Amino acid sequence: MTIFYTYFLSLPFAAAIEPHLPILQVVVPLLCAPICVLLRDAKLSWLWATIVTWITFFIALVLLGKVLASGLIIYELGSWPAPWGIEYRIDAANALVLVIVTAIAAITLPYAKVSVEKEVARPRIYLFYLMYMLCLTGLLGITTTADAFNLFV
Repeated sequence: MTIFYTYFLSLPFAAAIEPHLPILQVVVPLLCAPICVLLRDAKLSWLWATIVTWITFFIALVLLGKVLASGLIIYELGSWPAPWGIEYRIDAANALVLVIVTAIAAITLPYAKVSVEKEVARPRIYLFYLMYMLCLTGLLGITTTADAFNLFV
C-alpha cells in the first residue's frame, strides 16, 4: 500500500492535496453525485460514477499508505477543535475499512451496469447512480468521523 503513497507523493500536485485527503475521501463522491443528474444519461452517469468510485479507491489506498508510513491522521474541519468542530480521524483500522468499502464499490459498479439496466426503468437509471454515490459518501463519512454525533447525523 505504500507503493500508492510513494507514487502519489511523486505527483506535482501532491504537496497541496495531501493534507486534505481525509476530507477529499468524502467530498469527492458527494460533489460528483449531482453531476449524474445533470448528465441525465444512463451510460454517461454510469461512466462518471465508475470514474469517481475508482478515484475514491485510489484516495483510500493513498490514505492507507500514509497511515502505515506516518501513523494516525487527524483532520479538523474548519480548524475547529474536536469538542465543537467535526474531526476526521483515520488510523490503520479506519484506513483498511476505507480500502475495503471503496474496493467493493469500485469493483462492483462496472459489473452492476447490466443488472441496473434490467431492474431500473431506463429514464431513471441516472438517479440510481446518484443514490449509489450518495450511499458511498455516507459509508465513507461513517468510517472517517471521530465522534458519535456526526456518525448519526
